[in-house]
Amino acid sequence: MKNRLYFIIILVIFSCKPPQQIEQIDMKLKPVVSVFADLETEPVSSVDDAADDACIWIHPTDVMKSTIIGTNKQNGLVVYNLEGKELYSYPVGRVNNVDIRNGFLYKGQKVSVVTASNRTYNTITVHIVNPQTGELIDVAARPIKSELKEVYGLGMYKSNISNKIYVFICGKDGGVEQWELFEKKGYIDAKLVRNIVLSTQTEGIVADDFYGKLYVAEEDKALWKYEAEPNKMNERVRVISTRALNMKDDFEGVTIYDSGEGKGYVILSSQGNNSYAVFDRITNQYQGSFKIDDGTIDGTYDTDGIDVTNVSFGTKYPKGFFIAQDGANTQGKDSLNQNFKIVDWRKIADKLQLSE
Repeated sequence: MKNRLYFIIILVIFSCKPPQQIEQIDMKLKPVVSVFADLETEPVSSVDDAADDACIWIHPTDVMKSTIIGTNKQNGLVVYNLEGKELYSYPVGRVNNVDIRNGFLYKGQKVSVVTASNRTYNTITVHIVNPQTGELIDVAARPIKSELKEVYGLGMYKSNISNKIYVFICGKDGGVEQWELFEKKGYIDAKLVRNIVLSTQTEGIVADDFYGKLYVAEEDKALWKYEAEPNKMNERVRVISTRALNMKDDFEGVTIYDSGEGKGYVILSSQGNNSYAVFDRITNQYQGSFKIDDGTIDGTYDTDGIDVTNVSFGTKYPKGFFIAQDGANTQGKDSLNQNFKIVDWRKIADKLQLSE
């Protein structure tokens, strides 16, 4: 009887323990490798938590004139050249996240469209890029007001099926809206075409235009993969949990390195341990993680937004570069306003032994 009672007690104790959901994904606890920044942007003008997200505009005829478009979430959009020098600033409101897509047909010309989540007005800001100067031109037909309680993250998608361009905007309550952009009387307008509901706060979001997929980072839960087309069901696949090895919430920025022909890598900011996780674009198999450590330029800490490009910038970045927001920008013992750090993609690929 005593043995039976002892067995029952042990069974009850173990049955009350929370279920473990740590994912292995062929990890074998790969070490997190370190790389060093090649360059950093000038600090944003606002103090405290201000810099957040960035996207990369590629100049149509001279890649060395390409720009980095960043957000200062206390003030607006900031445009930098490839040396990190601020070129233009647009005080449009508390913009949080920003993204870009090329090939939008506007006034008979294909243009690059930049959209951002604007927390001041709970709207989507819409600009096009002047192809000669890299300046941003406001072309919103009206204040495109979200139905979300508070807008937060944002990403764009260009459909290979319809050639339409969409904006996904996330809310602090977990909601995601999909908006279709269209030209209207010489401006760009948008219409809401889909809603996705997650249970908690999301911010990082990126669309894979080639495969028609959407990656959404639910900050304290997981990175999810959805279909990106507006007529698809909201079924999802979990890519990785925040409880997986080498991961630590919050999950923040997400981006995709395009190696061509559908190959490449999905990159995720694992903010809780100041690292960036890399997954195969096709299989979503975990490839390893890297950190940007202190070197000649200080490393990154508490990263929100990230972006990457595969475009060759000559001998400087022949395979493109990775850019990450730095939440604790320093110079020696001095603390500076936040900024963005740039890393030659070859360093990351070499340290993680990624195929090109």
